[in-house]
Amino acid sequence: MDAFTSSQSAIDGDDFLATALPALKTYNAAALAGAVTRKWTPGQVCDLLRDTNVDVRRVATVTMGMIGNKDHVNCLCNALRDPDRQVNQMAEHALWSIWFRSGKPEASTPFRDGLTLLSADQHDDAQEKFLEAAAIDPTFAEAYNQCGIACYLKGDYAGSIKACRRAIQLVPMHFGAISGMGHCFAQTGELNLALRCYRRARRINPQLEGINDAINRLQTKIKDMSDSGFFELDAITQ
Repeated sequence: MDAFTSSQSAIDGDDFLATALPALKTYNAAALAGAVTRKWTPGQVCDLLRDTNVDVRRVATVTMGMIGNKDHVNCLCNALRDPDRQVNQMAEHALWSIWFRSGKPEASTPFRDGLTLLSADQHDDAQEKFLEAAAIDPTFAEAYNQCGIACYLKGDYAGSIKACRRAIQLVPMHFGAISGMGHCFAQTGELNLALRCYRRARRINPQLEGINDAINRLQTKIKDMSDSGFFELDAITQ
């Protein structure tokens, strides 16, 4: 249960939509966040992710991406399995938004610099900036995850696995870091470990882009290698 919900009354879904939709229709994120937080806590809004009205769930999920924090990751992860595809997508976006802004304010500058360098394919410099952000705030999981991405892109799979593992230790539901670790294991030929990572990421986020294709490819490759006797020979020669 979210920390807020036990002591706060439930929100009426119609009241919530009447409050949120005017700002949402104008694409004014600040106005939406302000209108909602003047009346309710993030924990109360989080409860609306279980509302029977799909429109309420959709608007609540968008709103949580703006006002939520690390305390609300679990309720958003539950929304990743919502029967409505839009709620799934909005929940994923909300989680990334929370993760990207979850570091201490003083860690935000090197983190943003790292993102800029990463987008410019300056992977070594980006890695240094993400490590700087992580040194400032050792609990900043996304700094480690982005460091893992930088390492992966420059072929440092061991470094990427180490960074991803730290991100997962901090945020066990971080499907991005889990799937990223899977990519590294696939590159190093540790296919069974890669498959375990992909399946774990899929359990958290069933709609994760490309995850089913990655699992199917690995399952086929593992079966082909097993049928050929590769794994048995490999075990004998270790």
